[in-house]
Amino acid sequence: ELMGPGREMADQLGVSLTAMVIHHDVGSAPQDLISLGADKVVVVADDRLEHFTTLPYTRALSDYLMNVHRPEILLMGATTTGRDLAPRVASRVDAGVTADCTKLSVGPFYHRKTKTVTTHMLEAHRPSFGESKLACIMSNPQQLWAPAMATARPGIFVAPSSDSSRTGEIEDFTPNWTDNDFDVEVIEVRRGGGERVELGHCKIIIAGGIPCGQTGFREIHDLSESLKSKGIDVEWAASRAAVDAGYAPSTRQIGQTGQSVRPPVYVAVAISGAPQHMAGMKDSARIIAINTDDNCTMVQSADAAIIGDYREVIPSLIEKVESGFTFGL
Repeated sequence: ELMGPGREMADQLGVSLTAMVIHHDVGSAPQDLISLGADKVVVVADDRLEHFTTLPYTRALSDYLMNVHRPEILLMGATTTGRDLAPRVASRVDAGVTADCTKLSVGPFYHRKTKTVTTHMLEAHRPSFGESKLACIMSNPQQLWAPAMATARPGIFVAPSSDSSRTGEIEDFTPNWTDNDFDVEVIEVRRGGGERVELGHCKIIIAGGIPCGQTGFREIHDLSESLKSKGIDVEWAASRAAVDAGYAPSTRQIGQTGQSVRPPVYVAVAISGAPQHMAGMKDSARIIAINTDDNCTMVQSADAAIIGDYREVIPSLIEKVESGFTFGL
């Protein structure tokens, strides 16, 4: 997914796009990345890299940045691995990181004091102030001594289309390993047995906000079950506030700190539309809001809205579903 904004910004800056693959068996990943837009892929392959551990991965990336090539911008995924690796690398190369970005771009910046224009500023947008506002963190990659680093959660950007006709360079790189890099050894991997709900592939997502409470989420669950009985791929979800209140597990959270989705139909029940939530579902094909506040962000952003109490609206929708209504799907 990061190949999309990476390719776009590289073209704007007039520079090449380089990707790095670190693993014991990289397989077809280098050529796949070239097909997605990379001009060069750096491969770090070592039998000791079967499982991710922080120190050798940090060594591989930081060695390349310090000794071979200092890029203007470095993008990483805000995954479990990326959240561990990004700050380690940043500390090693003396850089800063803008984390959990919802938008990445390069554009001009006007300095009011000096009355000058910087043409290629990295603009990294992320939620701030308790996720009630969106902040734009700006940096000039061409004047920094280290890369301008940013991370983004999975699902924020749309993966670019693959072009198998693209060609590029594949470069093998061997870091200056030390014995200390491999002090940590993975003995066994045990996957958690808790509920993991993949919301990204659903046709309909029905999400509830904190005003729903336990009763409202039971009704949302009933509505989703009614749609499932009609053969619709549907799941229920929740806002961060509802998750924090204990009405839903974190695995069903939508937003910047949860899952990012873009289903054909997104139904927002009693969700006002905080920036961090909107960032996780704004690209949905059709947004339907159910809310008593016709001035809230979610209603104003929706393709259709039902202004009313969810306690009256959802039972009516369940009746309609039983009569064949499936939100147009």
